[in-house]
Amino acid sequence: MFCVTLTVTKNIANVEAGQIIDQLTESLAVRPDAGGGAVLSFQTIGSRQVQSWLRSADEVVGFILSAARSGVWEVHLALAPDDQVGELDWHDGESGPSMRALMQDLDSLDASKASGGVQIMLLQGHSLVGAKSSPRLGPIEAGLQLLCSIERRRSVEGQEAGLMVNSGYSQKAAAEHLGVSQQAVSSRLQAGYWYESRRVAYWLAEQLGEFMEAKLR
Repeated sequence: MFCVTLTVTKNIANVEAGQIIDQLTESLAVRPDAGGGAVLSFQTIGSRQVQSWLRSADEVVGFILSAARSGVWEVHLALAPDDQVGELDWHDGESGPSMRALMQDLDSLDASKASGGVQIMLLQGHSLVGAKSSPRLGPIEAGLQLLCSIERRRSVEGQEAGLMVNSGYSQKAAAEHLGVSQQAVSSRLQAGYWYESRRVAYWLAEQLGEFMEAKLR
């Protein structure tokens, strides 16, 4: 499983940070779907932090990129192999006392000083280790840091064009819908490294999944 801790960036005042946290927890406090991919047990852990557990590596990468795109969050990801959390109480998408206690042990996580505002660590017992102790984390962390930097820099127009292409539009159809030339759509996608970043995102999700599977062998 994956423990995601979001910290509001330091350039945002405490009052506004509280409003941002309230909006996020309200929008993401959902029951897990049948596939176990949805955010669950999402909760506030401080005046500037929220935390949640996710099951799917694909969901984790997508969620982190969305958080980076917003420009208001720093992201800490703790990888927790299922054999460490599988026996904790967890019913109908709600964490019980044991899991909440584990989350409290992780409530000081803060990626504000990490490159790109993203940090990844591995949970071993109740200790967290980084890339120095688990070298395979290094490329995954660096990849996410790079992708998050791209997300923050991509223009609104580039994001709009990319999302349309992802939803099934051809570049020609997207151009017609947006009222611009096909060349303009192509230029927006290229400037935002849309195709390249999507390929890297899929690769990183695979790497995260394989990393967690290897920890269970």
